[in-house]
Amino acid sequence: MPRSLHSRLLIVAGVVLAAFIGIAGFVLDHGFRQSASASAQERLKGQIFMLLGLADLDQPNRPLGADALPDPALSLPESGHYLQIYNGQGDVIWRSRSMLGLGIQWPGERPAGNFVFEEAVSSTEERLLCLSYLVQWEGRGKSKLANFTLQACEGRGAYNAQVRNFQRSMWLWLGGLAAFLLLIQTLILRWGLGPLRQVATELRAIESGDQTGISGEYPRELRALTRNLNALLAARDSHLLRYRNALGDLAHSLKTPLAVIRSTLESNPAAASVASLLREPVEQLDATIKYQLQRAATAGRSTLAPPLEVAPVLERIVNSLRKVYHARTLTIAGRVDEHVKFYGDQGDLMEIIGNLADNACKWARSEVLIEIAAVINSKFRRQPLRITVQDDGPGLPHDKAEMVMQRGARLDESVEGQGIGLAMVREIVEVGYNGELALRSHATGMVAEVLLRFD
Repeated sequence: MPRSLHSRLLIVAGVVLAAFIGIAGFVLDHGFRQSASASAQERLKGQIFMLLGLADLDQPNRPLGADALPDPALSLPESGHYLQIYNGQGDVIWRSRSMLGLGIQWPGERPAGNFVFEEAVSSTEERLLCLSYLVQWEGRGKSKLANFTLQACEGRGAYNAQVRNFQRSMWLWLGGLAAFLLLIQTLILRWGLGPLRQVATELRAIESGDQTGISGEYPRELRALTRNLNALLAARDSHLLRYRNALGDLAHSLKTPLAVIRSTLESNPAAASVASLLREPVEQLDATIKYQLQRAATAGRSTLAPPLEVAPVLERIVNSLRKVYHARTLTIAGRVDEHVKFYGDQGDLMEIIGNLADNACKWARSEVLIEIAAVINSKFRRQPLRITVQDDGPGLPHDKAEMVMQRGARLDESVEGQGIGLAMVREIVEVGYNGELALRSHATGMVAEVLLRFD
């Protein structure tokens, strides 16, 4: 079934119209055949009455003169119009000149005074429409009634030609009418579904960031939809803002006491032994707070989120990393395809790229490369995004890849960090964007690859 509502309605309307036209054509054809058949019967009945009026059945051997028939077609051989008279034994006692060399089988005994209409086949295999009428004649000076059958026939070719002409004309007009009605239905559907297309256009404009809500005037049936969509957009933005403000307040309220505890332990020589015991729990608590706050703040993909240009974000991260690691003279480069879009929260994108790139800089010997590209796939309305971060460091054992993505896991305690960066990235990628994070080592370093999906 087609996905387009317009196509579905048009197909259904076309099927219904075709069925209606077909049924109408069948009914009209059947009615015309009956009318043509009745018309043929009336013509043949008129010929029988004419024959009955002209024939003198008191003289069975010569009931009618050769030139007595007014219709010239009855005197023309094989003209398609035939008359004949049978006696009670089925013998032909008279026939029109048009039946020269032609024979028609006797219809048999029939009730007197009744017309019998039927099809017959002549001796030359011509198909005929025949009307027979049995007369009981009381001749002069005779006490016994004599039976005579008067039969009038005409070739079926004229009837068939009449039916064919009607059918050709009928289907031509019905076909033209069907095409006209289908065009009218198409225009009506297009006009009727116009507001839905306008809603879709406004939603695409919201997705592209050109507008922030639905502003058009719509019919009564769609007003509830547009109002609810605008309310949903407003509630989303308001909720996200309140949520982030609450998280910022929570981070501030938790970090301040931790900072006080840490500074107190480090500045008080008498508490050196206590400081050595509490330093690690305090750092773990600080890392846990950062991780859980980031996990809760992950915005994830949004159907109506405006697209974000990736190139400026990548440039900002690369410049920050160059400043942080300027003492090591690392070559940090970023590559991104033109007009690549990210459909989600900017903070999520910065956390993913920033954590992976920072981790690569910690282990790299001389070079870090960040590449971002769209994955072209016709199945998706919004193309997925692939982020690749490479470094020329010592790499990672294959069996340790899963372990280092767990929260708090660290392979080398001498390297600065709390072991939550990769776990944070994994959480954002898998939960927020239905994506994948993979770590691979090769001969010249390590590659971290992220796939983000937005549909």
